[in-house]
Amino acid sequence: MYRQYDNNPDLPTPEQRRRDIAAILAAGILRLRARAALAPAKSLEKPENSAANELEVPAKTVLSGHRG
Repeated sequence: MYRQYDNNPDLPTPEQRRRDIAAILAAGILRLRARAALAPAKSLEKPENSAANELEVPAKTVLSGHRG
């Protein structure tokens, strides 16, 4: 199949495009690894004060309203 841009010398060759994409992906992976290395490790255990950060429903729900 013939494409117009196949013979355009100003455009990168398929090999050059593959190399550019590989370089972009490699840079992204290195950034991701560096970011993961800087992030604090997350603990799987709940901290003691975790109840202060959660919404809890009491065992007995008290409904209030106006009877009319």
